[in-house]
Amino acid sequence: MSLLMFENGPNATWVSPVLRGEKQMLKNVGRLALASLFVTAFTGSALAQDDMDGEATPPADDWSDSSSTPATTSAPEAPAASSSGDAFTMGISTEFPTGGDGGSANILYGLDANTFLDLQLGINFGPGAPGVDAMGNPVAGDDAFGIELGAGYRMYKDSKGKIRPYLEPAVAVLVGDFSAAGDTLSLAAGAIMGVDYALMDQFTLGTGIGGALTFADSFDTITFGLFTASINATFWW
Repeated sequence: MSLLMFENGPNATWVSPVLRGEKQMLKNVGRLALASLFVTAFTGSALAQDDMDGEATPPADDWSDSSSTPATTSAPEAPAASSSGDAFTMGISTEFPTGGDGGSANILYGLDANTFLDLQLGINFGPGAPGVDAMGNPVAGDDAFGIELGAGYRMYKDSKGKIRPYLEPAVAVLVGDFSAAGDTLSLAAGAIMGVDYALMDQFTLGTGIGGALTFADSFDTITFGLFTASINATFWW
C-alpha cells in the first residue's frame, strides 16, 4: 500500500491526497468513510471471534475423577498461516487499478509468525507537464517517468478464521519525474490500519485507511493527509 500516489493529470508528480481539488477531497471523504466502516466491522468481528475462541473451559470440581483429562485451550493461529498450520514466510501483493498512470507491487518478507517487512516498488509512466510553443500555444509535454521506493513494518494481530487485522508504519521516497527529480522529489512517513480477508488458503484481499506526513516541492511544502488504500490482492507461500 502506497503512502503517496501519482496525481491524475499531466503534471505526473507525487502528491498527498490532501493537495487535490475540492471534488477529489469529497470523493476521498466518501472512500475514507466506506473503508473505515469496512475496517471497523471486520476488525470487530475478528476481536469478537478471538474472545470466543480464547475462552477457557471451567476447571473441574474438586470431587471429579482425578484421572480426567485437564481442560486445555488452543493457541491462536498465526495471522498468515496455511491450513496445515505452517506460517507463511513470503507474500507478493499488488493493487487493483484505480485510474491514473501509477502502479505498485509489494513484497512481504516474514520476520516471524506475526510480523512482516513490507518492501514496495511503484512506477509511473505518463504524459509530463505541458509547455508552450514560440507563439504561446500550449503543447503536450514529454513523457514522464517516476519511481517510488517504500518500506513498512506490518504487525498482524493474533486471530483465528479468515480475517487478519494489522497495523503498518511505513516510509517512502518518491520521484515523480526523473527529468525534474529535484522538483518532483517527495518523502512521506505514516501508518496504515488494514485488514486482509483470506479467500483461499494462500490468497487474500485487503484494504485499509491511514495517514501520512509529506515533504514535497524541495521540502518547501509539508502536508498531512488521510487516505484510503486501494483493494490489494496478496499471494502467500
